[in-house]
Amino acid sequence: MKVLFSYHKTKFIIAVVVFVLAIFLLLPAMQRSLMAVTKANMSPDTTIGYTIEALKEMRTIYGPAGANRYFTTRFTYDIIWSAIYVFFIINVYTFLLREIKCKWLLGLQVLPFIAVGFDLLENLFCSIYFFQGYHVIGLIAAAASLLKWCILLLIFISFGLLIAHKIYRKFSR
Repeated sequence: MKVLFSYHKTKFIIAVVVFVLAIFLLLPAMQRSLMAVTKANMSPDTTIGYTIEALKEMRTIYGPAGANRYFTTRFTYDIIWSAIYVFFIINVYTFLLREIKCKWLLGLQVLPFIAVGFDLLENLFCSIYFFQGYHVIGLIAAAASLLKWCILLLIFISFGLLIAHKIYRKFSR
């Protein structure tokens, strides 16, 4: 565990390169795979703050074949993507936090795991919703999605604040 949460320049560079490659290769492949079946350029995973009506529309457009493909892509590609973005976020945090003496800030490193937890809940409940159509399941999926995006926003705000702190410290000496 200590290796995961400690800064190593090589590990940081690998995390950034893999993250960028995943954005340009893996994510478009996921979307193409889903679009090949659904013919729709919409997915709950890429929609921030969707409503139950939007989810209902996706369910109608997807149909049974689209629901199957959604399930398959979310529990194959999306597991890989989640691992990549957790690895990336942790490495950015270890880089930004390596000179900060405030130990409680190290707790920020748990945020990507919480985001992934909500991401997986969203995928699970969307999959169930696409197959069964239960209203309450769709609401849970939408809530999990909103929480995931809020945590990711918090992560990137904390990145900005930590970068600003680094810049301030560099020029205040």
